Amino acid sequence: MKKTFFILLLALSTVSIQAQHHHHDDRGGHGRGHHRIECATHEQMGMTMHVLNDQSFDDKKLEIAKLCVVLGHFCVEDLARMAEVFSFDDNRLKFLIFAYDYCEDQQNYYALRDSFSFRSNFDALMDAVMPGVRH
Repeated sequence: MKKTFFILLLALSTVSIQAQHHHHDDRGGHGRGHHRIECATHEQMGMTMHVLNDQSFDDKKLEIAKLCVVLGHFCVEDLARMAEVFSFDDNRLKFLIFAYDYCEDQQNYYALRDSFSFRSNFDALMDAVMPGVRH
């Protein structure tokens, strides 16, 4: 498990460095003005999900998921997949609030509505990341 985790960290940090030099998106990201959205590749998401699913407890998943979003380039679609690994909405909420600042397509955060069991948790997410915006 530790070997897989370190391989994931190396892959994410390598991609982060490459993205600073080449604005390239392996999944054909969408343009945001002159800025190209960088999303995780299928391989990076596969490794990320493998490491997250290998954890037994939500607190460890949360710790690793936060580290991944800091090191990688994730879009709302990626974050939604990552949020699925948590057993409880409160951990999904903590993760998605944290991940907002690192998300490549923040304008699509409303699409995370289906990530929660309860609408009130989605409302709490929107209040945290976009205070004052009606949702």
